[in-house]
Amino acid sequence: MHTPIVSIINGEPLASSEVIAKGVGLQHKNVLALARNHAATLMEFGKLAFETRVNRRGQPTEVAMLNERQASLLLTMMRNTKAAVAFKVSLVREFYRMRDALDQRDQNLWQQLQTAIAQEVESKVRASFGSHLMLERKKEKPHLTQAIERLEAEIQPALPLH
Repeated sequence: MHTPIVSIINGEPLASSEVIAKGVGLQHKNVLALARNHAATLMEFGKLAFETRVNRRGQPTEVAMLNERQASLLLTMMRNTKAAVAFKVSLVREFYRMRDALDQRDQNLWQQLQTAIAQEVESKVRASFGSHLMLERKKEKPHLTQAIERLEAEIQPALPLH
């Protein structure tokens, strides 16, 4: 089974300490210790999440989930072995690929929202021309309103909090 380098969790690209350890050829406990030792510094770049997961042997294991800046900073604290440099390149590429994919998704949602709003405006204009068209509007309005609300809800979490 292939483990992705970067995963989207709650709309944010994250890398786990397990994936980083495997990528650079270190033991996970050493990467986790490095993250713990520098937790205060890593938290300058966002919330540092530690999770407990069940490993392949069915035992609980702790994992750190790092955003792009945290993962990059943690990697700079490691030696530049051949494996580490290759993984650093892969990780940077994957974060950029994920960010581009999320941006594209958000752009598509905005386009869909603009189309739905345009249809809503057109429906209002047609309804002002006569009773037959007003009845059409009454049928269209719930669907258009629902589409606009759904798209706005999907877009909202993607807006930056800054």
